[in-house]
Amino acid sequence: MKKIPLRAAGGGVFALALLTLLFAFPFACIEGVRAGLASCTQQVIPALFPFFVVSSLLAASPLAKILGAAVWPYTRFGLGIRDSRAATALLLAWLGGFAVAARVISQMYEEGVVDRRQAQLLLVCGVGSGPAFVVNTVGCLLLGSPRLGWCVFAALLLASLAVGLLARMFLPPEPEVPGSGAAFRHESAAKPVSLVSAVQGALQSMLTVCGFVTFFCFLNSALGSILPAEGPTRAALAALLEVTGGCVQASRLGGATAVYGCCAALSIQSLSVFLQVRALLCRDISLLSLTAARPVHLAVSLGMLRLLLRLVPGTAAAAAAGERLIVQSRTAPDAALVLFALCCVVLYGFGFTSSGQKSIMDENPKRRRRRVS
Repeated sequence: MKKIPLRAAGGGVFALALLTLLFAFPFACIEGVRAGLASCTQQVIPALFPFFVVSSLLAASPLAKILGAAVWPYTRFGLGIRDSRAATALLLAWLGGFAVAARVISQMYEEGVVDRRQAQLLLVCGVGSGPAFVVNTVGCLLLGSPRLGWCVFAALLLASLAVGLLARMFLPPEPEVPGSGAAFRHESAAKPVSLVSAVQGALQSMLTVCGFVTFFCFLNSALGSILPAEGPTRAALAALLEVTGGCVQASRLGGATAVYGCCAALSIQSLSVFLQVRALLCRDISLLSLTAARPVHLAVSLGMLRLLLRLVPGTAAAAAAGERLIVQSRTAPDAALVLFALCCVVLYGFGFTSSGQKSIMDENPKRRRRRVS
C-alpha cells in the first residue's frame, strides 16, 4: 500500500472540514463571504491600493536613498545593512503594514539592494500593522481612545526594534552560492519600475490580499456558529485566524484586558497575515525567522505596553466605558466597481500578452512563408 504524505493528508482533512462547515452552517458561511467582500471594497482596497503603487515607485526611485534617513542609523548599525535604501523599505513597511512590507522587501531583494539574510532581518522588524489601522481602527473605534491606539502602536514598534536586534545576533550568516549573489539577481530582475508596472503589481497584490481576507472572514463566521459569541476563547481563536477579527473580539473583553488583548492580536499578526506575506514575498526569502520571532515580539510588546500605560495615566481605564460604536469607512460603490473592472482588464491583458501574443508572433512568419511560396 502506497504511503500518503502527511502534508497531503492534512490538506485533505482540512478540505473535508471546510466542506462540513459549508453544509452544516450555509447561512453563516454566506454571510462571512459577504462580510469579506464588503471589507475589501470598503476598507482594504481604498487603504492599500494607493500605498502599494506609491511604495513601489518610491522604493525604485533615487529618493529611496534619502527618505529613510531617520531610520538609517538603526538599519546600518543595528541590523548591519549598509545600503540606505533598506531604511526607506523599513520606513514604508512601518507606515503601510505587513502587505507593503512584503512587497517592498521583495522588491529590494530582487534588485540586489539586500541579500537573503538582510531581507529576513527587515521582515522580522518590518511586518506589522500600520499606524492608520492601529490608531484609527483599534484605538479610536474599538478602544475609544486615540491615546490608547498610539500607546499600542508605540509598544509594537519598540518590540519590532528589539526583536530585529535579537534576530541579527541569532540569524546565521548567508553562505555565498555561485550564481545567487546580488549582481546575478539584479541582472535577472524585472524591468525598472514605472507607473504602469507599479499599478499592475499593485492590482495583482490586491487580488491576493482580498482573496485571503474573504476566505478568513468566511472561516471566522463559520466557526463563530460553533463557539461562544464572546469571551477569551473566541478572542484567542479570532486572533489566531485574522488580526482584525481578533482585535474586535479582544475589545469586547473590557477594561485593561481589552487593551492588552488588542496588542497581543496585533503582535501575533494571525495565520491570515502570514499566508498573505508568504504569497506576496519572494520565494527565496524564508518565513522561519519571522515565525520564530513572534513569541518574543509578543512578550516584549506587552511589557512595553504596560510601561507606556503607566506613563500615560488614565488610558487603560478609557477602555471600560462600554461597547464602542464601530464606524466603517467605505468608498463609493461605483468606485469599487471601477477598481474591480480594472483588475479584470489587467489580468486579461496579462494572459493575452503572455500566451496569445507569443503564439501570434510565432504564426506570422509561417503565414508569410506560405504567401511567398
